[in-house]
Amino acid sequence: MIIDLDSWDAGYSDALLGCPSQCTASFDQVSYSSGYSQARASGGELRETLLRLRHAQRRLAGSPRLIVI
Repeated sequence: MIIDLDSWDAGYSDALLGCPSQCTASFDQVSYSSGYSQARASGGELRETLLRLRHAQRRLAGSPRLIVI
């Protein structure tokens, strides 16, 4: 299975912010849902801080992010 980290981060962010799950066509649905579910299960302030750091790193890296599992 391949998890698209941009989609996962978007789902995770939406859940942390309390937004309803709304996966757009530009995101992988499984990856988005996985991130959303993870954040709902384990939210908290530390998670928000880690998420901000991840987004900053992604902007600096500028490369596609995929994980093959």
